[in-house]
Amino acid sequence: MNELLGRIIAVHGGMDRWKGYERVEATIVSGGGLFTLKGVTRDSNPRRMTVWLHEERSSVAPYGAPDQRTMFTPDRIAIEKINGTLWSSAVRQGIHLLATR
Repeated sequence: MNELLGRIIAVHGGMDRWKGYERVEATIVSGGGLFTLKGVTRDSNPRRMTVWLHEERSSVAPYGAPDQRTMFTPDRIAIEKINGTLWSSAVRQGIHLLATR
């Protein structure tokens, strides 16, 4: 860990405190053209962004419909129902993403 990062973590309670948190959540309002490119109607409705702190994983909800969310990991991107049921996904194979549903 570099010196600056070490100082920042120390000032905010140290590594034990950091390790005590699993994820961080924020309310976001998206803009720009990304959702439009993905075929999702852009609106100004707030969404919930969740990022896991100790693994490469993130989610945005709602996505595409009120009962859907994205779920990203390094090897997979998916659209799921809030209850976890898969709606659509793509898995990484080398440098390519292959749709699975």
